[in-house]
Amino acid sequence: MTLTMDTEHAIWRSCASHQIGVLRARYVKQSFPPHFHDTWVVCVDERGAHASWYRGARVIIPEQTLCVVPPGEVHTGQAVPGAPWDYRALYPSMELMETLARQAGVRLTDGPMLRKLCLNDAGLVDGFLRAHRRSDDPDPLAAEAGMVEVLATLLRRHASGFGRRPPPRRQAHCAELLVAYLHDCFAKRVTLDDLARATALSGYAVLRVFRREIGIPPHRYLTQLRVERARRLLQAGLPPAAVAQRVGFADQSHLTRHFRRLVGVTPGVFARAG
Repeated sequence: MTLTMDTEHAIWRSCASHQIGVLRARYVKQSFPPHFHDTWVVCVDERGAHASWYRGARVIIPEQTLCVVPPGEVHTGQAVPGAPWDYRALYPSMELMETLARQAGVRLTDGPMLRKLCLNDAGLVDGFLRAHRRSDDPDPLAAEAGMVEVLATLLRRHASGFGRRPPPRRQAHCAELLVAYLHDCFAKRVTLDDLARATALSGYAVLRVFRREIGIPPHRYLTQLRVERARRLLQAGLPPAAVAQRVGFADQSHLTRHFRRLVGVTPGVFARAG
């Protein structure tokens, strides 16, 4: 399904029993605010480059470079001024990537880890682009096989396993409690007092700790979380109006505004592709 905006367009589809989302887009003015995904993001700028804020620094993603963002990592995406970018991306689920990592011989404790945001691997970029172009093949086996093969190659060449995490600092532990609370209560009306009670911090301390440890304020994290849950429900076939109510948005227009801003297509376009 296609969304057209002046000279911009975005096409989204879902493959491999919804374990891989596929996006092809040409962006000119699109600017993604700080956000995260509950899937991996594996992408290539086929033509042009784009900028991203990632792990505290502004990074330029060059043309024809493979970029990999793990689940939960806060990042942005913007055009380099005056230069549109033609973008292809895969969004494989955590479960699929963990399965492929084990099959590729990556020893895991928690999950696969990529050492860099951008990977300079021309052969892998070529394989990614070939697989992405075949993703609309009417034969689902042909479409899915190429994507799975390139993801497995990515992990085999560039991934390692996570080690056991050291005990968290107190404030990092508070941030983990806040994130867990939001995951449990994303569909409810959440107030700053609710978050303060969950951690025994003051409201101001909640905002300060959350932003420093997670990278975005708690209200933005909650909005992103609701959008991620909406994606799953739309893929399952629920209509956008019902999804909006189920995940905690005020109404369908509220869902549409945030979904378009964070995903790059409207809920209706996304649902029809699924």
